Amino acid sequence: MKTFVITLSVFVAAIVVSSCSNNASLQKYYVEKQNDNAFISLDLPSSLILTEDNTLSEEQLKTVKSIKKVNMLALEVNELNKAAYESEKERVQAILNNEAYETLMKYGSNKQGATLKFTGEDDAIDELIIFASDEERGFALFRVIGDDMNPSSIMKLMDSVNTNNFDFSFMKEFGSALN
Repeated sequence: MKTFVITLSVFVAAIVVSSCSNNASLQKYYVEKQNDNAFISLDLPSSLILTEDNTLSEEQLKTVKSIKKVNMLALEVNELNKAAYESEKERVQAILNNEAYETLMKYGSNKQGATLKFTGEDDAIDELIIFASDEERGFALFRVIGDDMNPSSIMKLMDSVNTNNFDFSFMKEFGSALN
């Protein structure tokens, strides 16, 4: 019995130690940087972007409702923060290289490009991550958080996005802050 208790204690301790690892996560990064004045941060529930008089189909509405919120974090690059920008960009890329994030798509070059990654199952995404960078403008990191989001439905929805269904007025202010 004593051997069993010791074995069980070692097992529980191993679980506790492994669950408290210092691995960087996107969530920790967002929390750390959202109050950093060098970054632009935006947290938006999906309900705020859907207009009341939208003309979306039932399938499109279901897709929108699978999205709970969108988090955005951006860092503008300039002559004063070039080294910090490169460091932060490398840090985000290191986090996204974690095996927890599966790649959907990558495009661009070393100077500018974007990466789309996700967590969850191929047909039931829990988090969609978009990381876009441009050496002259900076980078933006978007997290689309939801429950069982279907990637093909989201792509179809994106193809049919128009201003009558969604209110993107907040993006004008965000875009002017980046320029």
